[in-house]
Amino acid sequence: MSKLLINAIVLAGFVLVVASCQYKFIIEPVEPPPNPVDTIFFTQDILPIWNDGQYCTSCHNTSGTSPDLTPDYAYDEITNSGLVDTQNPSESVIYKLPHPDTETHSWKKYSGSQASILLQWIEQGAIDN
Repeated sequence: MSKLLINAIVLAGFVLVVASCQYKFIIEPVEPPPNPVDTIFFTQDILPIWNDGQYCTSCHNTSGTSPDLTPDYAYDEITNSGLVDTQNPSESVIYKLPHPDTETHSWKKYSGSQASILLQWIEQGAIDN
């Protein structure tokens, strides 16, 4: 056999092997943030994140770990303790410490959509509404 024919057979075999490989890409679903035009309300949108099924308030309550995130105290606790930074919202401790991508909070963390809602509320001025 000629060298050219052998090279062609090897190349064809290589192409067949590579072409027969199956690739599967895992694409994580991305939760879209709320519409940036919508107003995020503290009592309606933020408090439920912390109080849903004793989510954060199982530890952060009047007799537990600071800040107290129960409905009667949460706003004053996070604003008076400097946990909200409206000038640099993504650096707010209340946002970044329990963020889903962080390793700094080893207990319960926000979901991606909860983190988006909280960040948007801080960007809107962290108003007690």
